Amino acid sequence: MSACALVVTNADIPALVRSQFERVYIAAEIDYFFCADEKEGLQWLASKGAKR
Repeated sequence: MSACALVVTNADIPALVRSQFERVYIAAEIDYFFCADEKEGLQWLASKGAKR
């Protein structure tokens, strides 16, 4: 995995979920992006060269 887009807006505690995932992706040196919805996430992944 080289990149990951995450939608955390529907989580019970978005800030906590975000901070936990952020630590993992930083440690693994994986490019990540927190987005508002799936469409935005897919656009970001496409800009990183991901194919659907």
